[in-house]
Amino acid sequence: MEKQVIKILVVDFVPANINKIKNAFSKILDTSYDISWPKIGENILKKVEEEKFDVIILSYDLPDLNGLEMLVDLQYKELSGPVIMTAGVRDKEFASQAMREGAYDYVIREKGFEEGLPVVVYNAMAAFHAVKERERLQKEIAAKKVELEAANTKLQQLDKLKSGFVANVAHEFRTPLTVIKGNIDLVSKGGLGGVTPAQKEMLDGAINIVNRLARLVNDLLDISKIESGKMELRKEPVEINKIIEENLAIFDKIIKDKKQKILKGLAGNMPKISADKDKATQLFINLLSNAIKYTPESGTITIRTVNLETEIMVEIADTGEGLSQDSLDKVFDKFIRVTAEKKEGTGLGLPIAKDIVILHKGRIWVKSELGKGSQFYFTLPK
Repeated sequence: MEKQVIKILVVDFVPANINKIKNAFSKILDTSYDISWPKIGENILKKVEEEKFDVIILSYDLPDLNGLEMLVDLQYKELSGPVIMTAGVRDKEFASQAMREGAYDYVIREKGFEEGLPVVVYNAMAAFHAVKERERLQKEIAAKKVELEAANTKLQQLDKLKSGFVANVAHEFRTPLTVIKGNIDLVSKGGLGGVTPAQKEMLDGAINIVNRLARLVNDLLDISKIESGKMELRKEPVEINKIIEENLAIFDKIIKDKKQKILKGLAGNMPKISADKDKATQLFINLLSNAIKYTPESGTITIRTVNLETEIMVEIADTGEGLSQDSLDKVFDKFIRVTAEKKEGTGLGLPIAKDIVILHKGRIWVKSELGKGSQFYFTLPK
């Protein structure tokens, strides 16, 4: 294995000092030192630029030149290593100034000073390269930041285009879906003549599909409004328990068809809160629909309300398949299905529920465990 070779420039014109330094470094066995020094009258700055030294040992007392002035000039060069100042005992008061001007260390030429110089050089090189590495990383981070900001700006622009496109497409779908549903209803109810049971079954299936598409369109429009900041709240005094009771009745047939059981624990001291009634209703319906969808036949859905100090809380728990821990953070993400089993729906119910809660400055979260069901919670401020 080849020895490391470290190039050192000794800017000193006193032969005794140079010899002492050379002898000290010659005793280091595991590293080779290539030590050179300028001649009197030689352009030191040019020499530094051309040869790229690993370390510069600069004397304070140079002929016709103050070493500090040379140190300042060196700082304007692209140095490959640190500068270490040396000076006689009478000049040691300039040590602090030398450090301020960019020297990595300062050595007083007292008796035997050269013996400790290799250690000073080693430490100064380590410090110099640590600083350079930090500067390199800072520049790299700054460049990456600019790059990420540009990419983020582009993504925001694309997201706006996407939201606008989705909203426009949803609007375009809404009118023809309304027409299709109206025509099917007309035929199904005998408006154009008698309908056989087989035809009625097919028409009812078509209406179900149209209704599902209409729900998708409405969900997409809601998402677009929220993302564009156009969804506004029309707040009024709202009784959350009343909203729950009214909408449970709407789902009564579906719940009975699946033989599911509803357990209610609605607090009797629930105050009215200031909220958008339609949005609060949509919030509850989305969470209840999700619970019904993922609760198996004969399963149980628990609905509970709690009157907290500054907010009200609603819990909707199911006895479905549950969620893995790594899925909990994704369950409110748009267009992401965290369960392996494919269920009918837009996949937007929970993201819309979250956005409605956030618009009200409330909180929403989920607790779940595979095989043990899920518990969804949300709060709305009083």
